[in-house]
Amino acid sequence: MELRILRGHEIKEANQLIKSVFIECLSSYYTQQGIREFLVTFEDENILTMIQQHRFIMVGAFEKKLIGVIGIKDLCHIQSLFIKKDYQRQGVGEELLNFAKNWMYGEVTVNADVHAVDFYLHQGFEIAENQQEVNGIRFVPMVYRSFNENQFQTYDEVHDFIASQKDRVYALDNFKHFMQDMGHPQSLLKTIHIGGTNGKGSTTNYIRSVLQKEGYKVATFTSPVLVTRLEIMRINNEHIQDHEIIQYANRYMSMWLKYELSMFEIEVFIAIMFFIKHRVDFAVFEVGLGGELDATNIVSPIIAANTNIGLDHTEYLGDTYEKIARTKGGIIKDYVPFITGEKKKECLDVFKEICELHHSPFYIVQPINNVIDDAQQVSFDYRQYHVVLNTSAKYQCENSALAIEILLYLKENGYIELTNGILLEGLKEAVWQGRFEVLCQHPYIIIDGAHNKEGMEAFYQSARKYSHIKIIFSALRDKDTHAMLELLLKLTDDVTVCEFAFHRAQSAEKLAEDFPVKVEKDWKKAVDEAFLHQGVVFITGSLYFLAQVRPYILNHQK
Repeated sequence: MELRILRGHEIKEANQLIKSVFIECLSSYYTQQGIREFLVTFEDENILTMIQQHRFIMVGAFEKKLIGVIGIKDLCHIQSLFIKKDYQRQGVGEELLNFAKNWMYGEVTVNADVHAVDFYLHQGFEIAENQQEVNGIRFVPMVYRSFNENQFQTYDEVHDFIASQKDRVYALDNFKHFMQDMGHPQSLLKTIHIGGTNGKGSTTNYIRSVLQKEGYKVATFTSPVLVTRLEIMRINNEHIQDHEIIQYANRYMSMWLKYELSMFEIEVFIAIMFFIKHRVDFAVFEVGLGGELDATNIVSPIIAANTNIGLDHTEYLGDTYEKIARTKGGIIKDYVPFITGEKKKECLDVFKEICELHHSPFYIVQPINNVIDDAQQVSFDYRQYHVVLNTSAKYQCENSALAIEILLYLKENGYIELTNGILLEGLKEAVWQGRFEVLCQHPYIIIDGAHNKEGMEAFYQSARKYSHIKIIFSALRDKDTHAMLELLLKLTDDVTVCEFAFHRAQSAEKLAEDFPVKVEKDWKKAVDEAFLHQGVVFITGSLYFLAQVRPYILNHQK
């Protein structure tokens, strides 16, 4: 027997099953008013409205054909549970109910038909109130209190537990098995999947800003983070709260251990459940590493995109542009459109080949024209739009152009309403922390997460318009720091390399090599000295480095 979430075209069939079983098995116990009330509740348009509002999920049991269905409302209430007569008393209802229990935590309620009370009692439900009758329908309110580990009291405890699991696993077998047994909840989300070497977070943020400006409820999953790990999952740019992630951990901890999920897989799962619970309109997932075997590749997107291809994480992804493009092209799925901002022919050829294999429409970002790059903002022309961005980072032109293409696809295919004015306002209002972000005016301090060679090249193009530059730099040991420093020294001869607390951070001495740079292991001392600089201070390199520097600078100004 197969248990799975019903697809859109199956809802009417499921609704017909519910009404048929009701008429055949239960209606004789109801008053005429009760029969009318029941049938009205399960009219196709009423159920479809609830599903469209993300309040209702229907799961079916199949033995070649649909034999049973359970309806779950707001992830905390069993709305309906009906099994075809020939399949009753064979454990189908119990399996459907147990499947539904996997998704819920806390108190799960059901208004049980009076003839189903014993069934629910055997499934761990308790009678919450005496029998009631409303509009001719008699029922008994019952409640099931889901299993809760009660192991975690604070978010710090949860974070330590998740972080203690195995590191990112470049494979999907365990996670796919887990999500299959959970019924593929990710299929309930309208997902946009963003991959690439650099600019994934910025592109995600531009999409989020525009959709939110238009009135949609938008979820984002991005990494790494700058302030708290909770920022990895956000709704309308507000991160998940401590109490909610504690609830997920207490509910699902034993299952995570059973399936041996990694830290990143656990976070992807929490994000999916968080987004479903809060009924978001769209969820934008940024790929963590690569594409094909990344945990985010569990999602079922309506569109996928790639920002660009760089020679980064070559130990996992391959040592040529073609190999990396093939790995990152792993997010391309059958018949799902794919858009890229990449320009290298060898990468485009790979993407085109993969798209043809999957029968996926393939789009390339169009040329960007008339770029005006000054110290306050960047503007450019794209298609029929004159775009102004609230950043002085020239590289954001490409990220925002990719976002425009994705948004226009959603509009042209009926997923969203979007006016030209809202599109331009949403792009201009978008701010992405840690990407050419101005933290201080006196001196003028800009931080930028140029964490690899390609990112540093983009940073260089934006920074070269400034003068009297001082740079503080630190990076991870698996990056091409030699090439990165060569670019930085083209901007100024005042470059300081330092260290920060992270297990993959490079030492200051190895960063410095034989370059004419200053070595200051203590980055706080380097930053303190930078406050005396008469000019522009750039602090760049690893985002993990900036995550420590950023709050230090902000607190310094208080």
